[in-house]
Amino acid sequence: MRDLKTYLSAAPVLSTLWFGFLAGLLIEINRFFPDALTFPFFFHSSY
Repeated sequence: MRDLKTYLSAAPVLSTLWFGFLAGLLIEINRFFPDALTFPFFFHSSY
């Protein structure tokens, strides 16, 4: 039962940190490459 309480207290904290990091990363990518359908550092095309 103690392990379940540890899991329930750790999972929300870790998921909040992860989604906060992911949101910040997406915001920064959209700041440097606004409205990009393909990102130049992933795909090098000759257009």
